Amino acid sequence: TLEATYRVIGDERPRGICGSGLISLLAEMFISGAMDKRGNLNLGLDTPRLREGDHGPEYVVAWAGETATGQDIVINKVDIDNLLRAKAAVYAGFAVLARSVGTDLNTVERVLIAGAFGQYLDVENAIQIGLLPDMPRHKFKYLGNTSILGAYMALLSRDARRDISELGQRMTYLELSADNTFHDEWMSALFLPHTHVSDFPSVMELLEKGTER
Repeated sequence: TLEATYRVIGDERPRGICGSGLISLLAEMFISGAMDKRGNLNLGLDTPRLREGDHGPEYVVAWAGETATGQDIVINKVDIDNLLRAKAAVYAGFAVLARSVGTDLNTVERVLIAGAFGQYLDVENAIQIGLLPDMPRHKFKYLGNTSILGAYMALLSRDARRDISELGQRMTYLELSADNTFHDEWMSALFLPHTHVSDFPSVMELLEKGTER
């Protein structure tokens, strides 16, 4: 229907869109056909939510009468382009990191998602936009806010502090900007879900079902 459904933190009227909400919104707009693989909004569809706004094409998530600010909450082409650049950088980082240790993403056994933001990340939506690699969903594991948990452990346990010190000495740092392949990977990942669509079979299956309908 191209209609939006949303939940609000605190069960109040919406004021904006959170980070994990932006990822889900981008994914649903792409899968529904409201947006193409380049991030262009389809203004030809029969819905008032897709329109030309002050900053270019936009999609209305919440009408002014529903919001706490009394203004429409929208995502526009500028927002979408910024999101695509950010998600491309993340995925390109994955690809370069895997290659640097002599492997590829298909052989990864587990993906650990950390941070308060990651805790609310919808893995399915993140895969649909090409933020995360398309792999069996059981390989993804949420860890929660690991930095705070690590700080607690370090404060309360000498053994934990020793383990942290030893781990730190074994870590290496990969400078992505110095890697010649990062820019190429980033350019490929600017599309939804990716230039190499064969790397995202589950997303292609979804899109084909939508086309059949």
